[in-house]
Amino acid sequence: MLEEKTEIRMVGHILEREIIFKLSDALKDVDVEVMHVEVSFAALKAGIEERMPSFMRFFLVGSKEERDKGVEIVKKLAEDNGMDID
Repeated sequence: MLEEKTEIRMVGHILEREIIFKLSDALKDVDVEVMHVEVSFAALKAGIEERMPSFMRFFLVGSKEERDKGVEIVKKLAEDNGMDID
């Protein structure tokens, strides 16, 4: 059986603004799982000093209704932290 999933890509200061922890907390009441998380950055020092953005790619896995709730939460989180999502 194929997983029901939605891919999300975020661009911004992922590590230094602790987005992973904020994402986990924001989705705690939504019945979705965040899976296959990838975070990449060009250079550690430049990323931490917020001179260069980092990228995060992940999937929200769950029912369509729960994924839709999760996407709205992710959009709000991105907006609140000056990030873009795709």
